[in-house]
Amino acid sequence: MTNTVGRRELAARRALLEVMDPEIPTAQIVEMGMVHAIRDQDGEIVVEIIPTFSGCPAIAVIEADVRAALGGAGLAPVRVVLRGDLPWSTDSITETGRRQVAEHGLVPPQRGRLRVQEISCPQCQQRQVTLVSSFGATPCRAIARCNSCGEPLELFKPIGSPG
Repeated sequence: MTNTVGRRELAARRALLEVMDPEIPTAQIVEMGMVHAIRDQDGEIVVEIIPTFSGCPAIAVIEADVRAALGGAGLAPVRVVLRGDLPWSTDSITETGRRQVAEHGLVPPQRGRLRVQEISCPQCQQRQVTLVSSFGATPCRAIARCNSCGEPLELFKPIGSPG
């Protein structure tokens, strides 16, 4: 029985690699650190998801996509548990996730606090960036501009990080 449980959980993890963040469609929710746990419990695959923030408008889409991916992989029934009691942090994003964020055109989050003087412009690679607004399209983003090439930049703010 243990081998079967392990195989189903591994199959679930593989299936979840197909679930993308609806707001950052180049980034997988697994690589974004949103999948807290996967377990086979009484014949049901249980997936615990940590929302990136409590008001995340994409969480209903993510939950539906998780159900669809696991159902499509033949792993139903599925239960998705939203873990609002656990804090998500941008430190949970893997290196692969950081590359996926950059592929979408967002500057990946820094470790610790937001320090624009340490951000390199993805267009010209210069470190001449000025913060325009701490508030972007979503609570996890900020707006900056490269002083060298003039490119507007959308930054993924560090969230829940120490420092």
